[in-house]
Amino acid sequence: MLYNASFCQKVVHGASFSSGVLDYLDKTQRAIEKNYLDMDLENASVQEEMEEIVVEMIKEIEALKTYVSSVHFK
Repeated sequence: MLYNASFCQKVVHGASFSSGVLDYLDKTQRAIEKNYLDMDLENASVQEEMEEIVVEMIKEIEALKTYVSSVHFK
């Protein structure tokens, strides 16, 4: 069988030769946070709106990481 439990676990958690899905999601989350912090937002209402969007994105990534981590392969 090509896609056995071990192969699938490596896709999710990474193998010695590559990052897994969870690593990719972590990197994406950090990039979103960094991009937000690097923004030069002078308008308070725009800053507040962007912060709400970023917070929601981070929540969704966290939920996805939790879901992906909970998948068990047999």
